[in-house]
Amino acid sequence: MLMMTVTICGMAGAQNNNAMEQNRKNRVADTVKSGYQKNEDGVVKGYKAIEGGVVSGYTAIQDGVVEGFTRISDAFVKKFLMREGETFEETKARIAREEEELRCQNGERAAQSGERSNIVQEKNSIKK
Repeated sequence: MLMMTVTICGMAGAQNNNAMEQNRKNRVADTVKSGYQKNEDGVVKGYKAIEGGVVSGYTAIQDGVVEGFTRISDAFVKKFLMREGETFEETKARIAREEEELRCQNGERAAQSGERSNIVQEKNSIKK
């Protein structure tokens, strides 16, 4: 009987040691996870800061280029395309209208040449 009591107590002690060891491992795992989470948060924050800097830099460059091109384009229109007595806005409207007319004419020509090429292809296929 004494032997059984010692064995049961020994088993209970071993189970208690296993539980303590598992508890310690869980605390270590939680600490490691917490450390990784802090690192991840810091890295993400750093990447977001870099992203913000890159985007704002790109936007500033883009705005500068567009502004410069607009100034050059406006100066060209004023110097070479404005007719006497015509305002700048009237000149730009006239140019836009003329461009649209050219596009329509070119579109019609392209459609007609496409029809012609189809006719030529049909004639060539008939000859064969």
